[in-house]
Amino acid sequence: MKASKPLFVAIILTVNNIAAGFQQFIAAARSLNNNSASLAAAMSTTFYRRQLPETVVSFSSNEGRSIFASAMATGGTRAFFALIEQLQTQPEPAYCGLTTLVIVLNALAVDPRRLWKGPWRWYEESMLNCCVDLEEVKETGISFDTFVCLAKCQGLGVDATRASDSSLDDFRQAVKQICTDQTTSSCTHPTSFLIVSYTRKVLRQTGTGHFSPIGAYDEASDSVLLLDTARFKYGPHWVKLDLLFDALIPLDSSTGKSRGYMILSYDGVEQDCCDRNKHLSHLPLSIMFRPKNCSSSVKKYKQFVEEKRKSADNGEIDVKSVISYWTRDYTNSTFVRELIQPQLRPVDVKEIAMVESMQDLIKTMIRATDASLLDTNLTSNGMSCDLSTPTKNNECCNSSTRSLSQRYIQVGPIESLFIVYLASLSSKARENVFKGTKHDSTVLELLMGEVALISYAIETS
Repeated sequence: MKASKPLFVAIILTVNNIAAGFQQFIAAARSLNNNSASLAAAMSTTFYRRQLPETVVSFSSNEGRSIFASAMATGGTRAFFALIEQLQTQPEPAYCGLTTLVIVLNALAVDPRRLWKGPWRWYEESMLNCCVDLEEVKETGISFDTFVCLAKCQGLGVDATRASDSSLDDFRQAVKQICTDQTTSSCTHPTSFLIVSYTRKVLRQTGTGHFSPIGAYDEASDSVLLLDTARFKYGPHWVKLDLLFDALIPLDSSTGKSRGYMILSYDGVEQDCCDRNKHLSHLPLSIMFRPKNCSSSVKKYKQFVEEKRKSADNGEIDVKSVISYWTRDYTNSTFVRELIQPQLRPVDVKEIAMVESMQDLIKTMIRATDASLLDTNLTSNGMSCDLSTPTKNNECCNSSTRSLSQRYIQVGPIESLFIVYLASLSSKARENVFKGTKHDSTVLELLMGEVALISYAIETS
């Protein structure tokens, strides 16, 4: 019996579909095999944590817990609880310095005066850009001096010591000062913290330079607890004090100097630390300006200042030379944004009033130095723009940036350049300028702090 033509066509189509499906299955199998091979190759170049070397003791191990219990019994955990509340993993492999500073700032309840998420103000790494280019930090990390600059920029007191200028006994004393409860006060919240900048290789760990907060000290074993921010690699661990000091000594290849340790503190914490419900935040030192990091430009300016000082009869640069330098002979005022930029507008009435008083003080000082400067006509009102955003041909206040600029303190170019002038003077000459100014002492101190930060950024460029 012969099959009908439609049935024959249907059979042929079915066979073709089966063949096509089989070819797709073969292709998918090959693709899966290739993907598996690619995944295996990729996995061979990735890592999941690292085993701690025998030179240190894991915090969570039985021995680590025993050391912690000993430290607790002898009062060596004064800094621990405030830091452990804020401990976090660094979001970039080279962000150990930034994350260490963020942990300390939040542990000291310093208000960043800028939004984090939603209505909340909270420190995170992207806010620490006053002395650095964050894209560069992702590649190279930060140096000891840059860490100091960043901490000062946020208003912290910094007592920094390089290992080359210290001794094991000095280091041990600093550790005891911060980690051991040596006070009879009922206040338990620490007012300062100790961080270390060290070389991992001395501890037989992978990597090179690293920053960590010290969370505790056990006198019985003479060990400190490192709260490692690279938790994707190593968790918190105990290390012998003498071994850690040895890790501070090797020279940093980028600076030619040894690493070291520093005590970070904040004024005003101690007086109300006993009532943490009332003690919610503190005002950062810098509320008006922040230095920026454009290293090549700042280095050139530093050389310019040094040359002017050498040629000047009084050994100081003059204000018109500073203005001429940063405005390209009075043609464009936006170039100074390579050195400083305004802070975000303050959020409460008292701070707004303080900024306005500081602006009045700057104008008063300009009049006392050279009143004609206030009549100087510059081509661009550059310093009232969002200077954190690069713009074409240094045209700051165009339509695309003007709305963003409203978030920043509005400062005229002459006022901004005068601040740079003050920062370019020697400390003695700068003190003399401030001494001759009659104004509210609090406002004077704040402005002196602002100028000192910019001066520090120039000196360490």
